[in-house]
Amino acid sequence: MMNLNWLSLQLLALTLWAVVTQATLQDKLMVRAFSNPHFADVLNDNQLERLASTAHKESSWLDIRNGELLSPVLVPRQIGSPGYRATQDLIVTTLGQLGYAISWDNFTTPTPMGDVKMSNIIATKNPSAAKRLVLAAHYESKIVPGGDFIGATDSAVPVAMILDIAKGLAGLIDKQTDSDISLQMVFFDGEEAFEQWTSTDSIYGARHLAEFWEHNPDPATVAALSGATEHRPELERVELMVLMDLIGAPDNMFAALQIPTADIFTQLSKLEKRLQSAEYIDRLYMNTAMPPGAAGIEDDHLPFIERNIPVLHLISVPFPKVWHKLSDNAEALDATVIADMSLIMRSFVASYLRGQGGGSQAHPG
Repeated sequence: MMNLNWLSLQLLALTLWAVVTQATLQDKLMVRAFSNPHFADVLNDNQLERLASTAHKESSWLDIRNGELLSPVLVPRQIGSPGYRATQDLIVTTLGQLGYAISWDNFTTPTPMGDVKMSNIIATKNPSAAKRLVLAAHYESKIVPGGDFIGATDSAVPVAMILDIAKGLAGLIDKQTDSDISLQMVFFDGEEAFEQWTSTDSIYGARHLAEFWEHNPDPATVAALSGATEHRPELERVELMVLMDLIGAPDNMFAALQIPTADIFTQLSKLEKRLQSAEYIDRLYMNTAMPPGAAGIEDDHLPFIERNIPVLHLISVPFPKVWHKLSDNAEALDATVIADMSLIMRSFVASYLRGQGGGSQAHPG
């Protein structure tokens, strides 16, 4: 993603830029009817307590040193590297065992380093559902001169958090009685620029998948609806995409970066406040003081909002101090922030899907 400047005058400039430029694109987005636009109060206090208790018991999954979902991805993940392949295996194995239908979006694309093979990974629960709540992050790490760049916040933690949501809410998701909306997870390849960030040297995977989904269904959808004679493009099934990036640093804060999902961000902030007031999380992370759309960040969401897909962009503003530095490794992570964000996102997904609380062994009610 492209960096921001943090001084107050520069923030003002970004705000003005958003008003005259970014808003132009976002204003073109049709108003979509979200399945659960007031999700902050869907779960009662007892259900939130069960979610928090389960997340605490399962917090070892995201342990920085030994966590089964986080530790394996805290390695260099440059395209084609052993760590990159291992991360692909972890994603596919974890979600496959949980009953997600796995699709690969494989392609070869020109880059400043020549033609490069890339692969987006898509995991869909109940592909026959009419609508999708999509959780997304990129899984490869940047090529940085001078050493092996890990990208702990960028984006090892978001990848691990998505797997944590899938595993931690497995029982709840499996028992969803409403098949109208289902959970889909997208792991983008090629987000990082090989040289200098431009419109053509960046977000390779997101650009490829958005274009494919604009005209075609996902293969898992086709397989699930094998009796159908016609299939809608996959993008028509995406109700909301949540893109996560730069998560896990001590100074993480998030803002409503997209105008069309500002109300969703407000609901997330209300849900977070419920968790904080009950002392389930250490502090608040959603910055509601920044006006919606007040900062423009180029990331994997761009090809999707250009195609009228609402995106909740959860990327730290400001960026972590270790952004694109070799020091973005395990030492840069804060265990409390990771645990808090895990519970916030578990609670969000459970609430948005109208789940009834609990974790991998829990049941509605």
